[in-house]
Amino acid sequence: MPVEQHNYVTKDEVESSYEYKLIKRILKREYPWIIDIRVPSDEEINQYNLIFLDVFVDPFILQKQTGWPMVSYLRYYLDKRLGHHLPNTYETSYLATMFNVDREQTQDIQADVEKTMKSVSTSNAIPEDLKIRKGRSFVVGSWIIPEIKEIPSDAVFTERNRTF
Repeated sequence: MPVEQHNYVTKDEVESSYEYKLIKRILKREYPWIIDIRVPSDEEINQYNLIFLDVFVDPFILQKQTGWPMVSYLRYYLDKRLGHHLPNTYETSYLATMFNVDREQTQDIQADVEKTMKSVSTSNAIPEDLKIRKGRSFVVGSWIIPEIKEIPSDAVFTERNRTF
C-alpha cells in the first residue's frame, strides 16, 4: 500500500531519529550477528507503509550461535566474491536461503528481531516527540552479508536437503 503524503519520511529523518538509533543499538546488542542496520533510499522508504530496513549480518557468528549449516552454494558465492567476480554483498529477503534448516527456524529469528523493533517503537519510555510518529513500523527488508575478508575454517556448509 503506498504511503500517504502526510506520512512521508526521508532517509535523513529516519537516520536522525532517536527511535531508529535506539532500535539499531538494541538489535546489535541483543543479536551479536547483526553488524549494521541501514535505511533505504527516500524512494524505497516511501513505497509502503512499513519502513523496510537492511540488516547486515555475519552468517558465521549466527552459525556458531545456532549450529545451522550454511547452504553450499553460499560458499561458492562467497568464494567467488572474495575473488572479486561478484558483487560485494549477498542480499536475500529470507535467512532460510542462507542456511540449510527449515524455514520456520529462521522465521522465528526474524520474528524475534521484528518484535524487538516493535517493542522499542511502542515503548512509553521514548517520548513521542523522539519517535517518527507517522504511523509507520520498522521491519526487516533484506538480510545482507557484507563484504568479507575470508571464510572461517570452522564454517560448515551442506547441500540443501529440504524444499521450501
